[in-house]
Amino acid sequence: MASTPGAGPASKKLKLEEDGAGSSETQNKAERKKAKKAKKAGSKAFMESLPGFSFDGNDLKARSQPVGIDNPHNIKHFVVLQITGITHERLSLNPPPTLPRAYPIALSPATDAEHLKSLHKLFSHGCPSRAPGDQTRMHSALSTFLNAPVSAEEKVRRVKERNKQQSNLAIVNDPSVFVLTPAQMSANGYTLPSYVELPPVTSTDSVDEATNWVRLSPKRDESWVETPQAPLLDLNGKPPKQKVWALDCEMIETTRGKELGRISIVDFDSSCVIFDSLVKPTNPVTSYLTQYSGLSEELLSKATLTLADIQQKLLSPGMIDSWTILVGHSLENDLGALKLAHPRVIDTSVIYHHTKGPPAKPGLKWLAQKWLGKTIQASEGGHDSREDATTCVELLKKKMQYGVNFGRFDHDQESIFEVMTRKDKRSAYIGAGANVVAGKATTRVDCDNDVEIMDAVISNIATHDVVFARLQQLSYALEWSTPFRPRSALDTPAPPPPDLNTTLTNLDAAIARLHASLPAYTALCIFTGHSDPRKMIELNKRKSQWDTLTRGTGGKLPSEIPKEEWWTAQDGRNLEDESERAKKGLVFFCITLPKAGASAGANKA
Repeated sequence: MASTPGAGPASKKLKLEEDGAGSSETQNKAERKKAKKAKKAGSKAFMESLPGFSFDGNDLKARSQPVGIDNPHNIKHFVVLQITGITHERLSLNPPPTLPRAYPIALSPATDAEHLKSLHKLFSHGCPSRAPGDQTRMHSALSTFLNAPVSAEEKVRRVKERNKQQSNLAIVNDPSVFVLTPAQMSANGYTLPSYVELPPVTSTDSVDEATNWVRLSPKRDESWVETPQAPLLDLNGKPPKQKVWALDCEMIETTRGKELGRISIVDFDSSCVIFDSLVKPTNPVTSYLTQYSGLSEELLSKATLTLADIQQKLLSPGMIDSWTILVGHSLENDLGALKLAHPRVIDTSVIYHHTKGPPAKPGLKWLAQKWLGKTIQASEGGHDSREDATTCVELLKKKMQYGVNFGRFDHDQESIFEVMTRKDKRSAYIGAGANVVAGKATTRVDCDNDVEIMDAVISNIATHDVVFARLQQLSYALEWSTPFRPRSALDTPAPPPPDLNTTLTNLDAAIARLHASLPAYTALCIFTGHSDPRKMIELNKRKSQWDTLTRGTGGKLPSEIPKEEWWTAQDGRNLEDESERAKKGLVFFCITLPKAGASAGANKA
């Protein structure tokens, strides 16, 4: 009898082996499913832990926190760039939404934009922003960004400190208490005599501060003089008597820039004018600036002394020496016009505060009205240097009478760099005027151009928690702003603006290079701050000229003014519109991920 396949002991053994194999396969399948589920859960947890940005598209004026950050503790570094000049037109985008709604505008890697393609590749959206300001003016977006409200804890500490300082409102008998330090002078643009030493740099982490201070001061040419250094003791072995003189100058415009037109000096103790002279211009006059200087062709025709003559008189025996304290308002301008380097100054624009707090400075006219209760610079004939110098004397005496805290404003705002220092975070500010703008930053790097700035950003990221940089070449190329020029350079023609196409190409490459260098989990933010401000500035200038012509008892009637110089209600509406347009900006966000070339959290809108 033939056997049936599958029957007998051998077939039973085979069947058992097959059942065992099936059981093993089922077990492996379950394990793979479990592993897959665990991997999925891990991937989900990883994605949920990633940092990212969210953007509130509601009313730009009313919202309190337009940008939110998910999982901020996972961000290792933060890089912020202000690049003014990037607009929706430059990126080939649709115009920004009309206020109050301001939803993000999508970018595309497949853009046909001629320039700045890196922004389309690195960022998913451009988020509308609005610079601060009132109806007709725009305030600094940079200043707003770099300052923040103090915390509740810090506010309590400040209140206690203010209460403690009330005892400081005592009479000050020595005006030298208010003399600016060399560092303060350099930071405010004063030129120091060669014998004044700047304080040594103590931090190896910071840029050479002494070098930066010199950079911020005007350069000296052969026409400059410096106050002679007086001996520490007189012939009797005693410190020489300290003179305190208030100084004010009026300027005129010539073919070689502004020149000194008049100088007045008032003695602090007697409040008497001890020196007052017109100055004969060196170059042909293009404008006497009469409405500001009070000078005219007729008046200056009587001048017999040149700038060199004035310098010689001021530095003659018995006049100004290194012990003399010169008092003035933004005195760096007056000393610059005199081309005089002097070591001891009291500046009323520094010892008194603007209502917004430093670095904003108050005007002398406002200080006189606010703290002295008097009106100055009201004459239709222009300013009077004797009146301005006398006002500075009165302000200093008032300050001495009521103490060092008189004339200051308490602001519950603080620099974001100060906040970071308090939280043991390292910060860096890179760009022009770093020591003035970001004195509280851990590291300050004063750079001359965008190439240097971007190199400094890349080299500082790894050692700092936050790096802020301001790139201005594009703004210069668009002629929205002009580079700072020291007073000594005003005698030469201004350099032409950078080529726009070259600037855009270089900027595009620099942004791509920066992004490629960022460590994992680095947040990159680029904000523009504002749009083209030139029409707003032009209209404000016209309005100011109209106000000057028509205000006061000596103001002109409209019929006495050419119609092309009139300021109309329509002009006022145009100014408000242009102001609102100028305030529009864009912000871009992204965060680098561990994988090479990856980026996430560009915008969760």
